[in-house]
Amino acid sequence: MLIVKVLRNRNFILVSAVVLGLLIGKPVAAFTEPLVLPALAVVMTLSTASITSRDFATLRTRIRLILVALIINYLITGGVILLMGRLLIQDSELWIGLVVIAAVPPGIAAVPWSHILGGDILLSLTGVMISYLLALVLTPAIIILFLGMGFFSPFNLLILLGELIIIPFLASRILLMTGLAKRIDRWRGTITNWSFFIVLFTILGLNRAAFFTEYDILVKLAIIALIASFGLSYIVELVAKFFGLKQPSIVSLILVGAMKNFGLASGILLSLFSERATIPASIMTVFFLSRTIWLGFHFGRES
Repeated sequence: MLIVKVLRNRNFILVSAVVLGLLIGKPVAAFTEPLVLPALAVVMTLSTASITSRDFATLRTRIRLILVALIINYLITGGVILLMGRLLIQDSELWIGLVVIAAVPPGIAAVPWSHILGGDILLSLTGVMISYLLALVLTPAIIILFLGMGFFSPFNLLILLGELIIIPFLASRILLMTGLAKRIDRWRGTITNWSFFIVLFTILGLNRAAFFTEYDILVKLAIIALIASFGLSYIVELVAKFFGLKQPSIVSLILVGAMKNFGLASGILLSLFSERATIPASIMTVFFLSRTIWLGFHFGRES
């Protein structure tokens, strides 16, 4: 049925989350806020359920490109966000939001989007997998380096990362070992997309006022988001082509390198900091989502 197809369409779900979040705003988003962390845990569990023991065995064949992707993500993408933030943002809470965004690993959505855009799925899969293992050390280290230990509890951050990375990964192993992963495979994309809907709708709804009242902040964060999304994607593509990489590898380098997990960042910010600190994540989400949809047309994979 057409209605079922629409309700399972990733672009429709994510665009609806943006539109409804900006239309409805905080009254409803306040009720969905407690669902953000469980929704993120579901996304992480279902996404990592696609990582099998065979994928671990093929790491050697992708290790150089994986390292390049992680360097792009943490040093270049994270560095650009922090540098632009220092130049343009004076609000301390917004700065906290930018620091956390720079500190988190690439978005788990890099894996399904690699499939959609014709990327190197194995490169994206292993790159994301390694980045989340490194995030257990790098994310707290980066946040402490730029914010110090007075703003939050590092112990609470580690617990939160355990809830959103370690426990979902272990749960995904259970799904694989029991065979449940295959049974829910046909619904995995739909469940993941609607879980993203909850996260995206909530962070946009909570910060709706920033989109319609704080225009100076909106413009500054939009500039940062535009450079970090479209700008860096273009540069990564140019450099990768210069070194003779093929399109599937280029797509995965863009998705793993020039993408951040804004859902994870929002979860950390909502749990350990403030609603206002999630404004950068909500604005950047819109730009990075637009960038990813645009990549479909750019690489001839719009269908």
